[in-house]
Amino acid sequence: PTPTPGDGTTATIVFNQQGYTNAQSVDGKEIKVDDNVTIVFKKGSASTAPAYYDASNGIRMYQNGATLDVTANGKTITAIEFTFDYQQWYIGADSGTLSAEGDVRTWTGEATAVKFTSTGTDKNHRAYVKQLKVTYK
Repeated sequence: PTPTPGDGTTATIVFNQQGYTNAQSVDGKEIKVDDNVTIVFKKGSASTAPAYYDASNGIRMYQNGATLDVTANGKTITAIEFTFDYQQWYIGADSGTLSAEGDVRTWTGEATAVKFTSTGTDKNHRAYVKQLKVTYK
């Protein structure tokens, strides 16, 4: 059976609580959510590197292929809840199921790592990630 969100340990990161300065790049930097969960934003095939912006209180993943890797140190990730800003939630996942577009989207599945890629093709279709909540077991 598919696990439901809430089963297991939950780790949350709120990006406006991380001490970033406005327009600070996070490209390729490993960000620890807790002792098991790490995330890495990358420029990927986008033209601009992902960065934190005060206006959206989050990380801007630019259109055309910016990526976000979520790994759980050998644990099994069962859910990842995203909170977005500006009604820009344009991402896809390399596995599992991602809920319908909206300011909160939830990935469900079973994986030790999940890669998300920005799917928008213009400046009005980026992903502004304010918060991530990762559930794993």
